Parts: sequence; structure tokens; C-alpha cells
Amino acid sequence: MLLASPWGIAIPGLLLGLEVLWMILASQAPSPGDPTYWSWVARARLRFGPLFDPLDRLGLWSLSTTPGWRLLWAALGWSFLVHALEAGRARRTMAVLSFALLFSAVLVGSLGRYLPPPRSFVLAPGEGRSVEGFWLAMEENSLSIWRQGDLIGRTVFRANLPFLLGPYGGIVRRSHSVLELEARGPSGPLSLQAALDAPPTSRLLLHPSPEGEAFAAIPEAHWILRVKDGRFVTLFEEGTGTVVWQEEWTRMADGQTVERALPGGYTLRFTARPVYRLTLFALPAFFQRALSLGMVLIGVSLMGGMQLRRATRWMRGALRSENGA
Repeated sequence: MLLASPWGIAIPGLLLGLEVLWMILASQAPSPGDPTYWSWVARARLRFGPLFDPLDRLGLWSLSTTPGWRLLWAALGWSFLVHALEAGRARRTMAVLSFALLFSAVLVGSLGRYLPPPRSFVLAPGEGRSVEGFWLAMEENSLSIWRQGDLIGRTVFRANLPFLLGPYGGIVRRSHSVLELEARGPSGPLSLQAALDAPPTSRLLLHPSPEGEAFAAIPEAHWILRVKDGRFVTLFEEGTGTVVWQEEWTRMADGQTVERALPGGYTLRFTARPVYRLTLFALPAFFQRALSLGMVLIGVSLMGGMQLRRATRWMRGALRSENGA
């Protein structure tokens, strides 16, 4: 029986490993309602060119929602269960425990289909976002969550490490960089606007559109700034379109600053800021995933210990045979 053989674990395990590797190398598409969805589509089309549409039809941009993904996990889970039963008949206690834990991990992981789906979006330090009636704000190294003006949770985060915050658990991953713009005139700081009808602010993060362009208005100077692909900067005179200043520079590291003095006593200051992708889980979903991962780690550790004991016994037997000879 295939499920009871080592191939019953190796084949689905290898295929799932390849799929996870693909998900890491070619980032999966955010949900269509995510503000970054069309920006992701633009970057993916630029990267994969004519292969984008065939890969999309195969479901490779949202692998975790495909039937094949679920079937592979089901096959792996059944294989773990069969191996646990076989080990039970052979009275191998450690093997029974390790395979039973791995089967339970797959079973608990499958319950995620019935729990609220995770929410994924991007934020940069200094920005906030409304999440299901809460307000989530990001600072330089911390996250805070508010409800109706009251602080209900705050946590310090590190990239790629899980955190708990109010009614959520989650993880933060670095996504990309954006430029933060500040402007000064002869009389002091100038207000900036992301669009002509947007509220003025003293600092503006220049998030690119799907076409890779970001704009800012500097009303007091009657200027419009355009940044393309994070490197090509052009300053236009509002109304006439006359180019006031234009420059190209290499991509900046996080925290790096470029400052330019312009005619009339004006100064523009650009600072590269990191943008993070946050994945938030409702607490039941967060603990479900943590429990599943914990079972996997314990099961794999027991299996590794079992193999180590076998290797140690074999080496002792070989040494005894050699000494006896």
C-alpha cells in the first residue's frame, strides 16, 4: 500500500515543499480587495512577462486555495495516520507518537478552513489602517491598536517573528521601500498633499501606483512632484508643466536621506522608509496555527531522535562486531 510506504510521505511532502518554495520565490497575490493588489499585478507582469497569464490559469498565484494543495495535505495526513497504525502494531512507541503528532498537526491545520481568514496588508512606520472596527497604527518598531480612541494594545515587533496584539495574532515581513518627502521654504516647513483634495501633511510617504508612479503636490510653491520607479524624480510647475528640476539616483537603503536645494530658497528632503506586510489572524486562528506548528516541531524532533537512536545502535553493533573479530 502506497500510503504505508515511505513514498506515501515522501511524494506529497516533496510536492508540498516545491509549492511552498514557489510561494516564497514568487510572492502570492493579495486578495483583490487589498489596496496593493494591482501594484502586485503590475510587478508580477513585469517580472514574468508572457508567463503571467498561463501561471494564473494554473492557480500558481493563489496556491493555497487550489484543490491540488488540499489533496496533497489530505494524502500526507492519511499517510501519517497509516504509519502511526503500522507502528502501533509493531509496538514502536516513539514512532507511534511522532506519526500521531504529525497527523494531528495536519488535522488541526485543516480546521483553518472554518476559521476567519487572515487579513494581509502593507503599512509603513507612521501610517495606520482601519481593521474591522479597530485602528491599527505602526510606529518605528511597534504596533498599537485602538478602538473608539482608546488604546487597547501595543507591542514591539520584529520582522518574521509572531506577535500578539489585542484580539489578533500576526506576523510582520518586510515588503519594500518607499520615499518619505519633506519640504521647506524660506519661512519654514511646507505642507504636502498626496492629491489636490487630500488633507495637507508635513511628511508624505510616496506610495507608487500600479504604473510605478507616485505624486505629491506642494501648494505653497505651486509645484507637482513625480517619482517613477523610486528613482526618477521630476518637479513640475503647477499649471504650466514646466520642469523645475529632474534627477535620477540609485535605490536608497532604509533610512538613507537625499536633500536637494532648489531655486527660491526651497529644499526637498527624501528618506527611504521600509514598508512591511502585516498578516493578522483572529486569536482562534492564530492559536490553531501555533498549535499545528508546535505539533510538527515535536513530531519531527521525536522522529529525529528515533533515527538517532537507530544510528547509535547500528554504530555500537558495528564496533562490537569489529572488536569481536
